[in-house]
Amino acid sequence: MRKKVFIYVGHSNWGKSMALKVLTYGDSRKKTTSISGQIFRVRKMSNDDNGIGLLEWVKIIHRINFQFFIIALCPKIPPADKAPTEEQLVCEEILNELLVKHDLFFFIQKEKFNNPLQQITQEEINFLDVFGTVHTLFGQNPFSVRAEEFKEFIKANI
Repeated sequence: MRKKVFIYVGHSNWGKSMALKVLTYGDSRKKTTSISGQIFRVRKMSNDDNGIGLLEWVKIIHRINFQFFIIALCPKIPPADKAPTEEQLVCEEILNELLVKHDLFFFIQKEKFNNPLQQITQEEINFLDVFGTVHTLFGQNPFSVRAEEFKEFIKANI
């Protein structure tokens, strides 16, 4: 049985870790949470915090004794018309590594919580759609609302 990875998507400083902290009952150090009776391994630091660290972690995720995972991700997509940056290559490698043995579910925070002009692009959404199921949350929502919406998305896809 393939493991499931639920990925909270937003750009740098958009409050991804704050929303995930809500899922761990306000404890930034807690690494697990329970949703609908299932235990999830949670990693709050995304690739925009430490791309190589997240990549190394996803390389061993299949050996971690959990069926369900929650991680954060900043979509850094490789451009079609020029050479990709190292950050873009790492992001794509993270997704490819996960896809080998896991089903991926992306919860996309479309807009920055305090600036609706900063958004995830349709190109970024299309890129993620290739890797798994995509759900987009629209609007400027406080982290507690984003966390609850993410939790509902998880419940619908367990």
